Amino acid sequence: MSHTQCTQKDIYAIEIYLKEWYNYSQIGRKIEKHPSCIKRLVDNYKSKKTGMFYAHSCIKEKKKVRTEVNRQNRRRIISWSSLERYILKYIKRYFSPDEVAGRWKSEMHEHLSPDTIYKYIYEYHPELIKKYLRRWWKKYQNRRKEKYQLEDRRMIDTRPEIVETRSRIWDWEWDTVVWPRWWSKQVLLTNVERKTWYLLCRKLARWSWKAVLEWTLDCFKNIPKYKQCTMTYDNGREFSQHKMIEYITNLEVYFAHPYSSHERWTNENTNWLLRQFFPKKTDFASVSENQLKYYVSLVNFRPRKRLKYKTPHEVFFNTSLKLCNSC
Repeated sequence: MSHTQCTQKDIYAIEIYLKEWYNYSQIGRKIEKHPSCIKRLVDNYKSKKTGMFYAHSCIKEKKKVRTEVNRQNRRRIISWSSLERYILKYIKRYFSPDEVAGRWKSEMHEHLSPDTIYKYIYEYHPELIKKYLRRWWKKYQNRRKEKYQLEDRRMIDTRPEIVETRSRIWDWEWDTVVWPRWWSKQVLLTNVERKTWYLLCRKLARWSWKAVLEWTLDCFKNIPKYKQCTMTYDNGREFSQHKMIEYITNLEVYFAHPYSSHERWTNENTNWLLRQFFPKKTDFASVSENQLKYYVSLVNFRPRKRLKYKTPHEVFFNTSLKLCNSC
């Protein structure tokens, strides 16, 4: 019989055998473990309310304990070590944690993160913070998990391959251009066709799903159903009514992955061209409808190298313009 630690498979087997009224000796022969090992495992992790042994709760508790032990064992800066003396010495000489880490790496050829030094000082020597550190430690916070997620999204992975080849018209990419002031609710809603790079743009008085829905339905109400193919959005809340848009307009709506603007680079590139007329600090409340139409026409009547120096207007409407004659 073995005294080694039980695996996850053994723990689930123990739960099953206990429910079948096997004793510890019989279970030990089944899974080739010593009965005392099984008894100790059951006594340590059985439920306090029911007195029963549950494999799922046991595995979860063991993982939690193992994680805490590993965190303690992975402590980089050990007390009374040469690294600790090195850090305290130069922090008291007003070196920043980044400078200490960089100098340690260049001299000792060992990697050391500035965050490790910050964490050590905040936990074990907080009295040094105000006296010797010029900046407070700004912990890294991953906000991706906190971001609001839309429901029933159809991701871009399932989009037809013909959209990627740009061999047809009526595949669109949408986005909003905002003014970075929380008290201003006016935004620009941009819509770019993938093959022709034709731009549709409108200023919305409210940055809301209702305004986006109203303009989308108004934009596509006069377009034949067979010409309305796909739409690709980002993950903003203003596009939360995508199911309603699909139902009314017959469009297939897809969503790019979060923080993956390169998947909608047609729209991003066109927004960058539009930013030439509306710099970052432009308040859209001061932009009139005539100004917006004029700047959008400048973008649509601008020759593009990827279109063999034709304009998006020419390719989208299948027409030909003589720019020299118009001059």
